[in-house]
Amino acid sequence: MNRCYQWIFGCIMLVCVTGSPVSAQSDSEGGEMTGQPGGGQSPYLSFCQERFYDEDDGIIYCNWSVNFHYACLAPYPSRIPRQAGSLISKPEVVGECDNGEPVIKILHY
Repeated sequence: MNRCYQWIFGCIMLVCVTGSPVSAQSDSEGGEMTGQPGGGQSPYLSFCQERFYDEDDGIIYCNWSVNFHYACLAPYPSRIPRQAGSLISKPEVVGECDNGEPVIKILHY
């Protein structure tokens, strides 16, 4: 009886592995795997203190954070670059930290 269950389990595993959908697709002539049908990227929302925002030769620097709260905690600019061409929205002031420092947000790729 135990051998029967092993055989059934093996068949189920084989069906699951061979029947699973492929997550990456080839979207280019060279056959490159893009990982997402259509080749698009999801946009990101980033926050930073306005005083640290600096654009230099197509690169944007700031103390980029994943949310408003972390942007207020960063005491200095992290100098993590963002490409100016990747911006979806212009910098927008969304509030102030406890010390009165304005915090901006951007939507980017």
